[in-house]
Amino acid sequence: MIDVDLNAVAIPLDWTGLFGREAATDVEIGSGKGRFLLSLAASHPERNLLAVERAGHYHRLCCERAAKHGLSNIRLLRTTAEDLLYRLLAPSSIDTLFILFPDPWPKKRHHKRRLITLDNVAAIAAAIRPGGRLLIKTDHAGYAAVIAEVLAGVPALRAIDAAAAFAALPVSGFEHKYLDQGREIAAFACERV
Repeated sequence: MIDVDLNAVAIPLDWTGLFGREAATDVEIGSGKGRFLLSLAASHPERNLLAVERAGHYHRLCCERAAKHGLSNIRLLRTTAEDLLYRLLAPSSIDTLFILFPDPWPKKRHHKRRLITLDNVAAIAAAIRPGGRLLIKTDHAGYAAVIAEVLAGVPALRAIDAAAAFAALPVSGFEHKYLDQGREIAAFACERV
C-alpha cells in the first residue's frame, strides 16, 4: 500500500497503522518526481517516509517508482500541504519535515499562495517532535529572505547548522538541475525546541 487512500486510514495519521511498524517517520512536502524521496528511502530502510504531492502526474510517477524499487518504507499521499498540516498530522508525530524548492510564487499578487508562512510553519513546528527537524531549500533569493524571516518568527524552532543537517542527505531533482545551472541555493535547518 504505497499509495495511501485517505478514505481508508485513521485521521490524524497513525504511523504504526500506516507503515505496519514503529520507526522514526520523516515527511516530504512536494515530492515532485521522487528523486530525493527514493534515494533517502533506499539509504535509510529503517525510517518511515511519507511524501505529499498535489500534482496527480507526479504522485502517480512516485508511486510507480517506489513500487518498482521495492521500497516498503514509503507511503505517498495525493493531497495539499495545508490538508497535511491542518488535518492529517498529529502533534509531535514526525521526526523530520523536508520542503525542497517550494514554488516561490514570485509575483507579488501570488505571495499569498506561498507555503512558507508564519501560520504554516507554526503548524509544521507543532507536528515535529521535540528535537526533530525542519529542513528547507530554495533557489529563489527573494523567497529565501522571506523564509529566513518566517523561521525567525516561530519560537518553537531554533536555527541549526544547515550544511551539517543536509550533509548526509541526497540531492533532489531540482537541486541537481539548479546546481548544473550554477544557481545559488539557500538552505535552512531548524530544530523543534
